[in-house]
Amino acid sequence: MVEKAILDIIDQAKIDFVRQLLDYTTDGCALLDQDKKIIFWNRAAEDLTGFKREEMQGRCCQAEPALYTDYTGQSLCGENCMCEKVFKDKAPQVVEVFIQNKAGYRVPVRLKALPMLNPDGLAVGVALVFTSTSPAITIPLRVPELEKMQLLDLDTGIPNRLCMEMYLKNKISEFQKYNIPFGLIFADIDNYNKVQERFGRFNGAKLIRMIARTIQKNIRYLDMVARWDNEEFIICLLNIDENRLDIVANKLRLLVAESYITIETGLLNATISMGATLVQRFDTVESLVKRAEQLMLHSKWLGRNRVSLTFTQKEP
Repeated sequence: MVEKAILDIIDQAKIDFVRQLLDYTTDGCALLDQDKKIIFWNRAAEDLTGFKREEMQGRCCQAEPALYTDYTGQSLCGENCMCEKVFKDKAPQVVEVFIQNKAGYRVPVRLKALPMLNPDGLAVGVALVFTSTSPAITIPLRVPELEKMQLLDLDTGIPNRLCMEMYLKNKISEFQKYNIPFGLIFADIDNYNKVQERFGRFNGAKLIRMIARTIQKNIRYLDMVARWDNEEFIICLLNIDENRLDIVANKLRLLVAESYITIETGLLNATISMGATLVQRFDTVESLVKRAEQLMLHSKWLGRNRVSLTFTQKEP
């Protein structure tokens, strides 16, 4: 009896040590049991997602809304459950996914799912390790400078219209001198006025901040997103061709549609319509933005929640 009590203490000490070790890792980590319920959620996971340990422990990975999605918005916690595959194959899985932040936006992560095997070789759980793949160098590093120069949108924390106008003027000059291409996306929140009327200005502002964060977290550090007008954003993507511009624009569109904010009555999300175009030889800031805006309006005319690169594009 005494020996068993001592062994129980030793086993508990091992468990506590493992938990402390996982809490000090810089990668997010979650442990799931055989029922695919979260039994451990470390500090890095809290920092990355905004969800506290108390909120996540006991949650099934297949609960709605989906914690992980691919870039098309397809849930990886339902029919395509990666944990189910790990249990079956007893082999690690590695995928690039987007994890839900509590504030509503999606964060790109590299997700590793590892089987936890008992001495008999049976899978008794799954360890999920996720590492953020957002750019290591982002606009917040220059926030103090932008604030001093009044080039920051204080509501969203991203550059404002004046900042983007200066940036585009410089990039157009570089293109004309050195032929370095770039693309421009004009994005507008669909039916924003109706959302604001129904759910109020406060929730409308939260929605704008969420969309700004979603876009900012999912572009490269050398690219820029700015708030152009109340519900409008402009994204400048450097060194890109038309095919890649189309892919990136649609990825951002889908990620926004899969993001949400929490309001008193549940969850609120929105879609965006986009116009995307490449810079041309004799463009000015005005002509470039105007062309992208007209393409965005064409997307609205086609039914919203889509990207237009030309005025004759096919349905997505």
